[in-house]
Amino acid sequence: PVALGMELSLTCSERTPPAYPATSRRLGEEGQAVLRVELDEQGSVSAARVVSGSGHARLDEAALAAVRTWRCRPALRDGRPVRAIAQQPFRFVLE
Repeated sequence: PVALGMELSLTCSERTPPAYPATSRRLGEEGQAVLRVELDEQGSVSAARVVSGSGHARLDEAALAAVRTWRCRPALRDGRPVRAIAQQPFRFVLE
């Protein structure tokens, strides 16, 4: 797979943000999760996992659930679509 050196926001036009879990809001949980995201040749997320957790499993799961719905442009190598890997951060901040 090709390693993308940028956040997926630049190649993914359909990016539903994570839903902030109600329990996490109530408990004041905040943090940043960084996910390793694999895209297939069609630009769909084929796999995702947490590489750096937020410190709260609910927030990490919310980030994973959201990124699995994203649709992206496929990465290209020599003009042909290929699998790609990127890291995507998600910040959970209460306002």
